Amino acid sequence: MTPADAAELLTLCAAFDRRTIGETDARAWAAALNGVPLDADTREAVARHYAETEQWITPAHVRRIRTRIREDRIGAAHPVYDGNPNETGAQFAEHRRIQLAAAADGTLPARTITQAIGAEPPHEVLALAAGVGRTVDEDERPYMPNAVAKQLAEQGYGARRRAFPELEVDCPHETCRARRNSRCKAPSGRELRDHTHDKRQRAYTEHVSRVMCQPPAPRTARARHTTGGRR
Repeated sequence: MTPADAAELLTLCAAFDRRTIGETDARAWAAALNGVPLDADTREAVARHYAETEQWITPAHVRRIRTRIREDRIGAAHPVYDGNPNETGAQFAEHRRIQLAAAADGTLPARTITQAIGAEPPHEVLALAAGVGRTVDEDERPYMPNAVAKQLAEQGYGARRRAFPELEVDCPHETCRARRNSRCKAPSGRELRDHTHDKRQRAYTEHVSRVMCQPPAPRTARARHTTGGRR
């Protein structure tokens, strides 16, 4: 910011606080706001300050409020970087700086979901989609112990999910201690109908993890029976 820019900014401030402006004031503000341009965001910072307080504005107020204005724009834009994955670190830093500056200025073009993820889905997604709806023979299914299949179903991997699978374990919450298959209770003794305690959910997660980490039990060899054979 030049002294001339600072004088113009101080004239805007004087419209609110009726201050007097001299050459020394302009030079001091220009030095304090070095690197800050006199743009719409800087003027907006002055207006926002006096919309909230009667305290005289300082260069520190201008710099802080202007930064917040621009950061809010970046947060609202959610800029997703889509540069060349083979570029160097310096190239990435420069391209990302330009993109964030455009978002802060409010000039970043809007992007559709298709543009964000690419017009063509990744090959991995296409490979997975090719198998959707295909019938799988029982012989092709990977072996899974019944106990593990049951636990996965209760966690939502299947159509047999229970409402509160964590009721399978005791509740360790200090003011509850509900037994297995019993609802959690509030300190008043009232049963909780729409949720369970966090500690019980964590206990159930640990229980499921232990079950899933257990190796399958060895299959017992059974004698084969035949009928009608010759002695």
